[in-house]
Amino acid sequence: MFSLALKTVLMFTTGVVIMRVIGKSAINQLTPYDLVAIIIIGTVVAEPLISTKVKPTLLVLTILVALYLTFSKLSLNQFFNKILLGKPTILIKHGRIIEDNIEEENISLVQLTSILRTNGYPKLEDIEYAILEPTGEVSILPRADIRGVTISDLNIKPECEGLPIGVIIDGKIQRKNLKLINKDGKWLEKKLEEGGIGKIKDVIYAYASDEKDDIVFNLRDKGK
Repeated sequence: MFSLALKTVLMFTTGVVIMRVIGKSAINQLTPYDLVAIIIIGTVVAEPLISTKVKPTLLVLTILVALYLTFSKLSLNQFFNKILLGKPTILIKHGRIIEDNIEEENISLVQLTSILRTNGYPKLEDIEYAILEPTGEVSILPRADIRGVTISDLNIKPECEGLPIGVIIDGKIQRKNLKLINKDGKWLEKKLEEGGIGKIKDVIYAYASDEKDDIVFNLRDKGK
């Protein structure tokens, strides 16, 4: 029983490490080789929990990861990218469905219209282009006259606010994050004093950015 529990912990940890090694894009984009790698790796990781020994499994996983990383590098090359991922396919152009393309990609009209409605475009005439990406997602570009008004349309130059980053999380100072926004501990102490906050542990979350001198504090409930 102990051996099985130990193998479970080992293989679960191995699976998590492998997913970290192959990168976030494998989970997010799911290209053909991403999908195959995830399915096979999941299957192989589970094998030792049933019958297979651990060492052969670790060897197989090492080979799989090496293959995946090789395919990932090859996909950076334009020639191999077309082979491994394919190319974008236009499904709708100027409000008209490209029938040959949806047949070639094995997408039914029911699927296509469902995707359009899910993205908030129930009318074909509102769509300038709908493109099936190599990752399997459908990018929808609406007509210019129906898209939302942007600040640039109004000739307004917005002020850059920077990226808000947590500098206190669960009562603990995040010194690396402070450094990222060009701030330091003395600056934070001053802001705490200005906010009338005596103890760091009273702050559940606080964030600031490199573009402004402001900080936003979220305090714990007094009863906790």
